[in-house]
Amino acid sequence: MSKNNMKQLDYLFNPTSVAVIGASNAVGTWGFGVMARLLNHPERKVYPVNLGSSEVLGVKAYQNIVEIPEDVDFAVLSVPPKKTPDVMKECVAKGVKAALVIAGGLAEANDDGAKIERELVKIARKGDLRFIGPNSMGHASTNSKFSTLAWMEEITPGPVAFLSQSGTYGQRVVRTGMQGGIGFSKFVSNGNEADLHLEDYIEYLAHDKDTKIITAYVEGLREGKRFFKLASEITRSKPIVIMTSGGTDGSAKAAKSHTAALSGSKQINDAMYRQAGVIKVEDEDELFDVVLALLSIPLPHGDRIGILTEGGGIGVVAAEACEKVGLRLPSFSTATTDMLRSTLPARCSCGNPTDMTDVVTAGKAVTFPCLFSIMDDPNVDAAMLLGGVGASAYFSSFMGMSCIEKVPSLEKDGFQQMIDHLNQEELKHLDLAAEKIKECGKPLVFVNLMPRAMNEPQVFSILRDKGIPVYPNPMRAAKVLRHLVKYHNYLEEAR
Repeated sequence: MSKNNMKQLDYLFNPTSVAVIGASNAVGTWGFGVMARLLNHPERKVYPVNLGSSEVLGVKAYQNIVEIPEDVDFAVLSVPPKKTPDVMKECVAKGVKAALVIAGGLAEANDDGAKIERELVKIARKGDLRFIGPNSMGHASTNSKFSTLAWMEEITPGPVAFLSQSGTYGQRVVRTGMQGGIGFSKFVSNGNEADLHLEDYIEYLAHDKDTKIITAYVEGLREGKRFFKLASEITRSKPIVIMTSGGTDGSAKAAKSHTAALSGSKQINDAMYRQAGVIKVEDEDELFDVVLALLSIPLPHGDRIGILTEGGGIGVVAAEACEKVGLRLPSFSTATTDMLRSTLPARCSCGNPTDMTDVVTAGKAVTFPCLFSIMDDPNVDAAMLLGGVGASAYFSSFMGMSCIEKVPSLEKDGFQQMIDHLNQEELKHLDLAAEKIKECGKPLVFVNLMPRAMNEPQVFSILRDKGIPVYPNPMRAAKVLRHLVKYHNYLEEAR
């Protein structure tokens, strides 16, 4: 992307002045929502444009954008579809650098709408103006505190950029990410991509210092060859994670009527993503499972997974999940097997998976010594821990039972001391676990065995803080490890 094009897109994400054409005092309208959102941050000048009001939300309003006495970098077009060409001409006359077109009912609706879209592009290109949409719900840049999202709460800042060819679903995905502790640098509801395409945003984000991972919801690619070329270069230094739709006849038809997206062959697109190093996922859960791992743990150097579990059945489920997605379960080395056998009771299984059965053996916590031995094993590239952490929370639940009152004080005090000791051991070893990951360069993922009906132990939050992602079931953890293995292999081949 040329420096001029980069500068133009800078105006999308960090303008010094904004005009809202169609700004309104009527609660519930787009003109009201966008104005309110922009005025929530006083970092930039905001000019409302409204034919029938002298002021909007307490700010002086103008009859049209040309009347605004100062320069305007960015304009929001919140007007009916048929009025957009005339308003775009006024923006060009004013020297506006970039714009957002909210109106829908254009190319995704019918031929007349497509004709208006083509006219919009023609007008904008003559004036060297780039725009988002039409049929867009807005966009945001957390670093510059700029948002045109009328009906969405403030986005948590972070290193992930998200591009969406759906407005409503895009906002749902961002909310899902924030709920899981993910922060965002940029969000764009691409709309119909009449002017700026997905490929333009990706190229810009490749150079954006606030973005570490590029993610997107894609219904169709308008510039497939350009996307492949860009992605092949970008993924060598910055991961791209894409969630797609339009792979079936019904979804492709829906995409066409939704944002006029051009869905291609699923097989061809999947092959292109794979060759370009793009990580393709099925839904938002998988999207953020992968993002969480990319942000917190190293890439595995191979596909050999060592499993440590607090129970035999869940270990079987985890083993099957790993093998279903193409991961391997190696035999542990003699040294690892000997260590596990010397630490665990004879009834425990010391193969791969290793079933500890009980996380407290002979009065001592065994989870982390066993885990560290598995992580050190030269036959293992990554480790999966199922349960084994948070046991103090299980035991603490007994202390509130009425029957505990009948237990002699000495026994009760001893039980509480055991709980406190176990909690201290877990906290101490979590620090060691973070160091172990760095030392051996192997990822560790944790699977939560506690149902959602139970309160999550505080130690799970500490796991996340230490860079150990927590997943709700073995299959989601296995899929993440598979994606990381494939991405590592791609990077090795690219080098």
